[in-house]
Amino acid sequence: MKIKINKKIIEVKDCRGLSSVRGMMFDKKSKGALIRGNSIWMPFVSTSLCLLFLDNNYKLIEVQEAVPMTLNPKTWKVYNCNRAAYCLELRKGIIKNPVSVVIA
Repeated sequence: MKIKINKKIIEVKDCRGLSSVRGMMFDKKSKGALIRGNSIWMPFVSTSLCLLFLDNNYKLIEVQEAVPMTLNPKTWKVYNCNRAAYCLELRKGIIKNPVSVVIA
C-alpha cells in the first residue's frame, strides 16, 4: 500500500489484519508496515524503526524510535501509545521529522 508522509510517497506492507502480529519481524526488504494496534515489541526485527502511532482516522498522534531486541535486557521494551489505533513502522532514516500521514 502507498502512504504519503510529509509529501513523500512510500510503499509499505498492509498488516492491518492477522499479519499485524508480524509487522516488520523477519523482514529485511520492506520500507515499513502499517499494523492495527497500539503496542509494538521488536523481536526478530533487524533494524531500528521509527514508529508513527495513528488514531482511527490515521492522524499522527505520536512518534517514537524503537531499537531491535538484543541479549541486553535494556532493549527488551514494549513501545506503546494508548490513544493510537494503528502503528506505522518505518525503517529508521526513511522519513525525517514526520508531521503528517495520508493513507492512499
